[in-house]
Amino acid sequence: MSETCAAPIRLWRLGPWSRNPLMRGCDRLQSALVLVGVVFVLLMIPLAAAVGTETYSRLDNQTQVELATHHSTPATLMEDSRAGSAGEGALAASPQYQSHAKVQWSANGQMHTADVPTAAGAKAGQTVTVWLGPNGDLVAAPETGSQNAATAVSVACGIWVASTGGYCVLFLIVHWIASRRQQARLTREWNELDRPPGWHVS
Repeated sequence: MSETCAAPIRLWRLGPWSRNPLMRGCDRLQSALVLVGVVFVLLMIPLAAAVGTETYSRLDNQTQVELATHHSTPATLMEDSRAGSAGEGALAASPQYQSHAKVQWSANGQMHTADVPTAAGAKAGQTVTVWLGPNGDLVAAPETGSQNAATAVSVACGIWVASTGGYCVLFLIVHWIASRRQQARLTREWNELDRPPGWHVS
C-alpha cells in the first residue's frame, strides 16, 4: 500500500471511535477535540464572512447618510503644515493625516478658521477640502467604499483568528492536563513495578 493511501487509514485509526485497546481515554478525548476543532474552524469561516458583510453594509449605509447630510467646501491653508495631531474630535481621528495647519473657508457669507489635519508637507496658500456637517461644524470626510471594505475584512479576519486561537488555547490546556495526569499514572505504575512482591504500596 502506498504512503498516500496509508495516511488516511492511520488518521482514521487515530479517531475517538478506534477500538485499539492501546488507545487511552485521554487520547480519545484529544482526538475528539481535534475533530471538533476542525469542524469549528470551518464553521467559523461563513460566520466571520457574514459578520464582515453586515459590517460593510452598516458602514456603507453610514457613508451614504453622511454624503447626504454633509458637504465639502474648499479651504485655503493659512500656514505650512505642522507635525502632530490637530487635537480631539472626529478630524483628529483620521489616520491618513500626520500633520495639521490652520485653514480658512467661506460659508454663508462668513469666513471661518480652524486647525485641521493636513497631508505632510502642505504649504500655505494651497487649497484643501474640508467637510462640514448640517450645522456647519467641521466633520471628518465620509469613508470611501474601499475603506469600508478594508474595515469589514479586518473585522471578519479578526473574528476568525480570535475564535481559532481561542480554541487552540483550549486544546493546549486540555492536552497539558491530560499529559500531566498520564505522566503521573505512568510514574505510579512504574513505582509499583519497581517494588518487591508483598511490598505495601500507598
